[in-house]
Amino acid sequence: MPERHIVIVGGGISGLSAAYHLMKRTKQEGIPLRVTLVERENCWGGKIRTVREDGFVVEGGPDTFVTVKPWALELCRELGLWERLLPTNPHARRVFILWRGKLHLLPHGFLTFSPDLKGLFETDLLSWKGKLRVALGILLPKPQWDDDVSVSAFLGYYLGTEMAERVIAPLMAGVYGGDIKQLSARMTLPTLWQIAQLHRNLAWASLVRTLRRKLLRQPSNSQPRSYFMTLKSGLGELVEAILANLREVELVQGREAVQLGWSDESGKLILSLDDGGQIAADALILATPAWSVANLLKPLDANLADELSSIPHTHAITVSLSFDRSQVSHPLNGSGFLVAPEDQKESLLLACTWTSSKFPPRAPQGKVLLRAFVNRWVEMEDGELVSAIVETLRPLLGIKGKPERSWVFRWESAMPQYTVGHAKKVARINERLKGLSRVFLAGNYLTGIGVPDCIRSGREAAEKAMRAILRRNPL
Repeated sequence: MPERHIVIVGGGISGLSAAYHLMKRTKQEGIPLRVTLVERENCWGGKIRTVREDGFVVEGGPDTFVTVKPWALELCRELGLWERLLPTNPHARRVFILWRGKLHLLPHGFLTFSPDLKGLFETDLLSWKGKLRVALGILLPKPQWDDDVSVSAFLGYYLGTEMAERVIAPLMAGVYGGDIKQLSARMTLPTLWQIAQLHRNLAWASLVRTLRRKLLRQPSNSQPRSYFMTLKSGLGELVEAILANLREVELVQGREAVQLGWSDESGKLILSLDDGGQIAADALILATPAWSVANLLKPLDANLADELSSIPHTHAITVSLSFDRSQVSHPLNGSGFLVAPEDQKESLLLACTWTSSKFPPRAPQGKVLLRAFVNRWVEMEDGELVSAIVETLRPLLGIKGKPERSWVFRWESAMPQYTVGHAKKVARINERLKGLSRVFLAGNYLTGIGVPDCIRSGREAAEKAMRAILRRNPL
């Protein structure tokens, strides 16, 4: 078999995962394969952006990954990073909701949308009417849902309006940066959606499932116990470890893919770069945002490009702040707080992570590190934005003076929105892709936005690309 060439566009975690998996397969099976990875920015990792500065570890993008999805953990183990894993501080797992200007403790069961009775009746987030509505959800008949409904309609039916607006909305906004009236229940809450399809009553089935899990839970020395994990020196460690395993990959940095076509003579895909260069490929993996993929594919399939372009995205801004511990009077006895929608109208805050409590090694001894999430795109200068965020946090956390340091990260069109009907949209995209037999997609806009799903997405695209070239030239 002659040497074949797979080109990957996009050096975020999806593209890096694809490149790593291709090289792993090549070495294991002796397949003559050349891999090129193209990234328009001058740094690798996409939205994973770790800054290490004078004892601080600051994340500009994601700061953790979930452990219930195995792909990030598996990759960490393969890369020799298992001993570098850092769980969330077990003494700081409490979460608060900012509602009507005050921080309210969120009962633990609320995090999984299955409130326990003790937490339900003790919380001051809900009125007695709202608490009764949650409790009565267990008696409701199974509704006749369409193929998909909004998160608001889905969980609001079982848990009531108060629970939806004061708890579910800020929790979902913290993960997806979106509106529960628009977000797809089927795509953003797949486990709960599946339970609802299989059982007469979601609330009852969730309660039984939670109790069963508590009874059957057994400690294990081989698996992490924390629901969230990170790496001791930040998620940038994961990017660095992957890159260390890509020595045989041709890395093209600071070049943007601007056009894609076919060569009639060779039958290869021709990728044109912004410097005038061209790369011929036997197969292509596009691991860039949906809108970028749409621009490349439009000359080949306008309908596919339209489907990709129709996936909405929201912007994201994070502001990290450091203070001396003496400047912050709040005990910071949790991982942070989320902001209820009605309070977002009064400020720029979407959420605030108490990073130095959630992950103590992230800040030097005696220092506080906070990370604020801005709830909308603003054109303020960094200094002005930092001042606005500090003034919002000041009465909530008892902050005195100005921050010692600050870091601002802005991400345009960063968060794909899985709106109602997204599953059908993905199905249509996959169907159209069949007409482009050697073009494959990876990224956070398809079936999962977190780091583990991006790793899975890249690996799956790599497998498809490998199979495609092997079908054309079997060993």
